[in-house]
Amino acid sequence: MKRLLLAETLALSLAFVVAACGGATPTAPGQGGSAPAGKPNTLTAVKVDATSVDAAAPYWAQSPKLEVTTSGAAPDKPAGPKVTIQAAYDGQYIVIRSEWADATNSLQDDTWTWDGKAFTQGGEQDFIAFIWPIGNNATFASKGCAATCHNSSAKQDEWWMGSDSADVNYDGWFWMAARTNAVSYTDDIRWVNLTDPKDMGSPRVDDAKDSGGPEENTDGATPPAPKFMSAKDMQALILLEADKVPFDQKMLVAGGTVPGFVLAKPVGSLGDVEAKGVWADGKWVVVQRRLLNTTHPDDAVLIPSKPLPFGVAVADAAGNLDHKIAKDVLTLEWK
Repeated sequence: MKRLLLAETLALSLAFVVAACGGATPTAPGQGGSAPAGKPNTLTAVKVDATSVDAAAPYWAQSPKLEVTTSGAAPDKPAGPKVTIQAAYDGQYIVIRSEWADATNSLQDDTWTWDGKAFTQGGEQDFIAFIWPIGNNATFASKGCAATCHNSSAKQDEWWMGSDSADVNYDGWFWMAARTNAVSYTDDIRWVNLTDPKDMGSPRVDDAKDSGGPEENTDGATPPAPKFMSAKDMQALILLEADKVPFDQKMLVAGGTVPGFVLAKPVGSLGDVEAKGVWADGKWVVVQRRLLNTTHPDDAVLIPSKPLPFGVAVADAAGNLDHKIAKDVLTLEWK
């Protein structure tokens, strides 16, 4: 999976790297309920009795909306959708609701395609990513995601995202339409310093896990082929651990596809963030919930009453510089 983790790291790095994260303007009430507009660049979390990953929970009507304008991560890339974000919290959890326009439900993720003679792999998925500093970080508070971006090289393949010190880490929530949504969680990862100067993906580190998580669906042969397929539906773009059976070439016709990953919800810090995403009527609505304090050292501690800067990016079946980013520093506040 090292190749795929490197690709994801560079993709998300480039999404944040060309411009700093943030950039928001107030939204008008209406879409998704009657919640009031929030302060510019500020996500205001409201206190409620109990949170859930229900996108239609009554408390969203009282939760201020932060409307974030996204832009292409490079000057020649088009602007992205506006992302409407809301937040609420109870005595244990924070929950964040994100909504943005997306014309397609993109579930391709390194999908295998059989042309009758050989396999190829490809495809990109939709995603939304949040990044939080772990501990006090004055640089991130003033610069946002620009604090994590290292793009001084003229070669884009040498750009990377992470910290300048082993003592500074960032907490990433990486929700993916194909790889995490089907098993109801968000990848909980970290960005650290460049531990291997020859590996621009080395700053990305998965949080610890005891079991589960996505696994590459490959037999490891040369040339490679899928190792498993679905026992329920050969047309499915998602393959759950519970549904996998050994791959049988005779079951696949030319033009057929097999999912690129076998999915299982991780047990451990990697699976700290529960999530539910629904695509309908040309938009995604994604709700993510996590303990305010997971007690895991690889996670940011969210303290009600203490403002915290953060960044956000979205993608529509995209990778590398096709991600869409916000430009200014965003701040989580509490009410």
